[in-house]
Amino acid sequence: MNSIKSFIPKHRKKVLISKDFREILITQNTSIIEQRIIVMILSAIKDQQSELLSIKQSLKNRETQLSFDDYYEGWANQGLVEFIIPLAQLNPQHFMKNSAIQEALVNMTNINWMRLKDEKINGYKAVPFILEPSWNHKFIYFKMDKAVMKNLLNISQYYSFLKELINKTSVSNTLRFLLWLLKFKKIKQVTKEYEQILKELNIPANKYEGSYRFDRDFLKRVKVDLDAYNDLSFNYSRKEDVFQFVLYYTKESIGNKEFPTLESLQIDRALNYLKIKRKLNEKQIRIMKDLFEIRDYNTFSKILKRKIDNHLYGEDYIKAVFKLLEKTKG
Repeated sequence: MNSIKSFIPKHRKKVLISKDFREILITQNTSIIEQRIIVMILSAIKDQQSELLSIKQSLKNRETQLSFDDYYEGWANQGLVEFIIPLAQLNPQHFMKNSAIQEALVNMTNINWMRLKDEKINGYKAVPFILEPSWNHKFIYFKMDKAVMKNLLNISQYYSFLKELINKTSVSNTLRFLLWLLKFKKIKQVTKEYEQILKELNIPANKYEGSYRFDRDFLKRVKVDLDAYNDLSFNYSRKEDVFQFVLYYTKESIGNKEFPTLESLQIDRALNYLKIKRKLNEKQIRIMKDLFEIRDYNTFSKILKRKIDNHLYGEDYIKAVFKLLEKTKG
């Protein structure tokens, strides 16, 4: 493979993330700016990821297996590679202050930012994600250690997500939770206890004061982002401290419809969920749609969060909804 002096991000629809690096980011509390820098890095190395994947597949049934250093002997022996990130790509709408970007770069040089497996000691070692950051009014520059690069390029198992998501997301938890969800993409559903979710996301047990707050302050905001800006999203239900998640592709859910407002998008998502969950026919869906539009999405959603027997379907569910509305009058 040819020697590469520096990596520059390219326009991509999707970026690839290795299984190892995905697991690091799930448990890492990163800011949106740091996540944007990471996505820029992934877009810059996608060609090398794809090439490495192609070579590995061609050698899959052969006895000869090349090491990471064999693939990248052109620069791996130097120990470091350089990245050049145009500020116009990192901050296209100029929403981020230059001082905040610089702070994120410095933070990513902290030795506590990343922990990598160290096979020599059968344990872990702390390493900075990037080295020697610098910047001017057009570009940011930094270097990366071979050990970190190896973690990004080892895509024998990998996942993909839309590159533009990180430019539109409203909270840093969106990418973090999406990466957690991707593990269950093939089976399209997962059931987890609240405490286990926190543990897998490395969130302190007392962060949200219970599953209700986690639902309200974490999941709802993440879902709005993924529904609006990503090709994969989720519906979910909560019973006491147990969450059930169902994954779906947003295009399959909404077809070719266009939504003039976020609320109309949210209503459509809710109706799709209720149609399956409560086995509603088209007439019953229209009734629910009218109720959402009359009451507005947020108000009516709060009402529906109140307990309605999980075993009520179709017409029985509609009747239960109207009984609930009667109780909430005034």
